[in-house]
Amino acid sequence: MSSNATIRPQQIEQAKKLLQNLPEKENRKTRPEAAELLERDFKKAKEKGYNSRELSQMLKNEGIIIPAYLIKRFFAENGNISVTQKQEAISAKKQTSQKAAFIVPDTSDKKI
Repeated sequence: MSSNATIRPQQIEQAKKLLQNLPEKENRKTRPEAAELLERDFKKAKEKGYNSRELSQMLKNEGIIIPAYLIKRFFAENGNISVTQKQEAISAKKQTSQKAAFIVPDTSDKKI
């Protein structure tokens, strides 16, 4: 395709109308993203005695499909530390362990 390609005025008007009449795009989330947004609510429900399967089934009855395995990921394994907090801690640990290495000379520049 040539970089000097031209567009007729009628095509520009057609494009303008098309772009101006676009409907609002739906802001949808994936199931894992939705589960992450509901993390606190899952934890509160767990404190009330519900397990991941029960919560998944309740959501399914309302037409919201979030599998039990996704809900279970957000139940804290070690006290109050969530999966997202663990992931943040792991990434921070990786960043600090990758410090810049440098060589320190045995003699000063004056002796050389």
